[in-house]
Amino acid sequence: MTSLTLRTPAKINPVLEVLGPRPDGYHELRLVFQAVALYDELAFEKTAEGVALEIPESPVPLAADDSNLVVKAARLFLREVGKARGGVRIRLRKKIPLAAGLGGGSSDAAATLRGLDELFQTHAAPGKLLDLAARLGSDVPFFLYGGTGLGEGRGEKITPWEEGFEFHLVLVKPAAGLSTPAVYRSGKACFTRGDRAGDFRRILRQEDLRGVADHLFNGLEPAAQFLLPETTELKESLLKAGALGALVSGSGPTVFGLAEDAAQARRIADCLEGDGRTVVATKAVSTGIQILKDLS
Repeated sequence: MTSLTLRTPAKINPVLEVLGPRPDGYHELRLVFQAVALYDELAFEKTAEGVALEIPESPVPLAADDSNLVVKAARLFLREVGKARGGVRIRLRKKIPLAAGLGGGSSDAAATLRGLDELFQTHAAPGKLLDLAARLGSDVPFFLYGGTGLGEGRGEKITPWEEGFEFHLVLVKPAAGLSTPAVYRSGKACFTRGDRAGDFRRILRQEDLRGVADHLFNGLEPAAQFLLPETTELKESLLKAGALGALVSGSGPTVFGLAEDAAQARRIADCLEGDGRTVVATKAVSTGIQILKDLS
């Protein structure tokens, strides 16, 4: 195989519980990951040596050097997976907003691990890829699965759940951003016991959309709202526009709202446009990283 193109989804967290601080400086989490139909696209091409990243038409300036998680993932894979020989050129088309609480960088890193495994036909054991993913970031392992899953530990310990039902939603990212470390340092996170994910899974099995809306929870939401009050305003605007429920995703600043169907999601999205926001009407998906094209 000489080249390969993948697409990889964004995520939301319908449930995110912060259980408390850990000795390693992180926080113990119990959270639900849900992949959504908003995708980045990565094209991989074999080269003689090295790692080169190109990011054409990025909506905002994005470093293509060793600080980029895609480059870190590629270098880690080529160093740690013995059967990989040569280098790679990667072309990244960004659609997932940056620093949005939607996991775009983590998703791209996971797609890089999966893409290089396919490109070099190394057939790395799933446990090996998961280990590399966890070393790159807490959210990265989820994207090797996609769909719906439970995250524990820092979020890196993933238990995939059975295929969930398709529901529609609206993502709204304000122009301002939020730093994840700042959200945790704010002292405004809400600590809970970690029992909400089980209730949420039961509701998903019943395909009860209003039940899903009623069971949304994010222990980091108070911190995000404290640091960026616009997130509170966006949540209120989504509900006023007809969303069944709304919540900050991850550490923010994106807020998502649940819609009854695709048509309502588009109507809600139209109501939230403007003021430099990124607004996307989309849906939950049961898939993860997908191969679009390969040239063997």
